[in-house]
Amino acid sequence: MSKKKLLYIHGFRSSAQSSTILTIKANYHEVEVHAFDVTHHPVESIKKIEDYVAEHGIDILAGTSLGGYYALCGRVNIPKIAVNPVLNPENSLSFLPEIGQVVEYYNPREDGVQTFKCTLADLDEFRGIEKHITPVTHIIGSDKDELLGDLREQYKALVGDRFQESSQLGHRITPEFTAIPTGDFYKVLSMFL
Repeated sequence: MSKKKLLYIHGFRSSAQSSTILTIKANYHEVEVHAFDVTHHPVESIKKIEDYVAEHGIDILAGTSLGGYYALCGRVNIPKIAVNPVLNPENSLSFLPEIGQVVEYYNPREDGVQTFKCTLADLDEFRGIEKHITPVTHIIGSDKDELLGDLREQYKALVGDRFQESSQLGHRITPEFTAIPTGDFYKVLSMFL
């Protein structure tokens, strides 16, 4: 039996070399983990995700923070797992101190670019983008998210009983969250394996 293919999308300022993706690749042997870099430009990033899912036969799409938002917006009919997704980036990202500044990515990127600038005008690109919520869309979130705040009620409104509260999360993912078999991410992912 072939392994299921998981595409994991990183968050804002990160890359496919994030510690979350590297941990999943190193420890989740029952899935074939795919990852690539996205940007803060939603139209091109979501299209890249949709094209990749179709071209590579991806079975499960997951993402964290802005990557979770991209997972929610992707028009793909496969299981999706959004971890602490940003729900309205045009508003919530505008409060970040990095907006309007040249900042470094947290991790090395495929294209070698290590700095970028996201402006308020860039955030306008998020307006009007609709989420594509399906019966196999799950959200994992926490009331301890120090960056986005407590979005549990909004998450529940989107996916109902497919919302999983995690005590293993702040905004950033901890090793406990991705632990096998006790981590909250693995618990949701295992429903699709």
